[in-house]
Amino acid sequence: MGGVIWKHFLIRDLFPILVPGKSKGLNHIEKVENGISYLGATNQNNGVLCFVTANKDLVQKGNCIAFIRNGEGSMGYSVYKAEDFIATSDMTLGYNENLNKYIGTFITTVADRIRGKYNFGYKRSATRLAKEVLTLPVDENGNPYWEYMENYMRRIENEQIFNYFKTLGLTL
Repeated sequence: MGGVIWKHFLIRDLFPILVPGKSKGLNHIEKVENGISYLGATNQNNGVLCFVTANKDLVQKGNCIAFIRNGEGSMGYSVYKAEDFIATSDMTLGYNENLNKYIGTFITTVADRIRGKYNFGYKRSATRLAKEVLTLPVDENGNPYWEYMENYMRRIENEQIFNYFKTLGLTL
C-alpha cells in the first residue's frame, strides 16, 4: 500500500501503558441521559453501552484504544476513545503518546482483524492481548510510521465527506 514497508509489533510494545477498566458493572452506577460514556463489551456505538454519572474513582483518561477482552460477540474488537470515560474490567486500555483520532482509528482497524481467534473457550486475557501482533507501516528507522497512518485516515475521512456532499448534490 503506497510503497510503505510494514512490520510486526507486539501490543505491549506499541502501548507502553496498558491498564484494565475499573468498573465491575452497572449495578453501582446511576444511568443518566447526559453523563459520561460507559464502555462495555460492544462494538456498537463506539463501545458505549450507556451514559452514567461520573465517579472520579472510575473515570479513565481518553485518547486511548480500548481493547475488548470479554463479551458476547464483541471479544477481540477495539475502539478508539478521545474523551474520558468509565470502562468495565472486561476492557484493557492502551495508551501511546502518538495517538490521536486518526491514528487510533487506523490501529483499531488493524487490531480488529485479529478478533476471529477469540471465543468463549479462548478468551482475550490481558496476557494474550499484550502478546498480540499488529502489522503497521514503518518509517525509515523501523518505527511505527505515525504520520503515514494519520494522513491515510485523514484522506479516507475527506473522501467520505466529499462523497456525502456529492450525494446531496453539493459541490465543494
